[in-house]
Amino acid sequence: MAGARPPAGGLGVSLTRVAARLTTPFAYLAVLGGLQLSVLWTLRPHIGIWLPATATAGLVVVLVLVRLKPGPGLATWGVAALGAFTAIGPTLSAMLERPRVGLTMEHDGMLQVESAIDRVLGGQPVYGVDWSATPMARLPWDLTTGGNPALHHMAYLPLTVLVGIPFRLLTGALGLPFDYRIVLIGFALLGLIAIAALPLSAERRMMLMAAIYVSPLITLYLWSGRNDIEFLAAVLLSLTFLSRGHPILASGALGIAVALKPFAWLAVPFLLLLLLTRWRSGQGHRELLTSLAVLVITPIVTIIPFFIANPQAFWTDVVLYTSGGVPDAYPIQGYGFGAMLYATGLITHRTDAFPFGAFQLAAVVPVIWLAGRALTRRPTVGRWMAGYAGALLAFMFFARFFNDNYVAVVITLFLCVLPLGAASLAPSRADRAGRLAA
Repeated sequence: MAGARPPAGGLGVSLTRVAARLTTPFAYLAVLGGLQLSVLWTLRPHIGIWLPATATAGLVVVLVLVRLKPGPGLATWGVAALGAFTAIGPTLSAMLERPRVGLTMEHDGMLQVESAIDRVLGGQPVYGVDWSATPMARLPWDLTTGGNPALHHMAYLPLTVLVGIPFRLLTGALGLPFDYRIVLIGFALLGLIAIAALPLSAERRMMLMAAIYVSPLITLYLWSGRNDIEFLAAVLLSLTFLSRGHPILASGALGIAVALKPFAWLAVPFLLLLLLTRWRSGQGHRELLTSLAVLVITPIVTIIPFFIANPQAFWTDVVLYTSGGVPDAYPIQGYGFGAMLYATGLITHRTDAFPFGAFQLAAVVPVIWLAGRALTRRPTVGRWMAGYAGALLAFMFFARFFNDNYVAVVITLFLCVLPLGAASLAPSRADRAGRLAA
């Protein structure tokens, strides 16, 4: 005899309950924090035992606090402290270990930026330069023949180098070795501050902190010196200003993100939509024009001098090298469309040219169009982040390379969508009333 038929919608209700349980501060911390601990324990030959042991104890305490809810703010502070410890602790450990044992987990890009900082301080160019005599050349390379092509190209934008100069001067004055990860720690703290300032409930704020800081998706690459945390922190700061009703400051913060990493450009259309929405609601053209000006000022001031100094070298390193426009272009690799083409033999060599840009454009435009329409209908922080994450995924997947840290960035941004929630980005009634009164 057949069993009783489940009630209508039973499966849907069950899936909804599962999803609800997985999208809580406890679940975010348990899953992402558990992954973080597994990576920390794996890296104990480099960072020792006390870091993963302390992080393990800290995660247990935080999970208890989240479950028991002993008092307002206590669990949030616990998550923030755990995030800062698991993100910054291993980074500091690697920095202290480096002068003693040499290069271990350091990323080649970080070493290149450190050398570029010294060149800028010495009045030397950083684009169109041979980096073969720098520490970067000591790292092994077996992806392509002929050595690491980055030894002949620097793909990073100038601001990535310029932000390290004050830290380089300070450590030099103190007689300390310079490690670019000190810059990344500063941006990591800035990102934490931005999250703390978002107009969110304590539960949503904890989920956001867990997604970015109590997770190996971002911190694993922070420890080795990859600089994604820089533009992520600037994007978070921009979103915080937007949600607080400060579009000019938000534009300035996003301009910094754009000057740090080209990926931030994909957030610009969503900022422009919100600025246009505010203008149409009566905020006035002065706010719009000022916001546009501060959006572009940092990229202009930091990029133009280096471009003018040697246009061909800058264009070759920053654009052609990463897009396949030179014989020793950045190799096709990763987990996206390019890697699929290479794996199936449709592309013979990793350095071959291919019109990835056309595929990127075909993928990104409809995503921005659909996400932009959704954002216009209901301008919320969650929809803003969902649109940006979707556009970034489309752009990165069809790019020449979709590296592991890029995959991690995209996943992290999507994990941030739900915690950011339905907080409105529309002009408040007070703003509209003030504008009408003026």
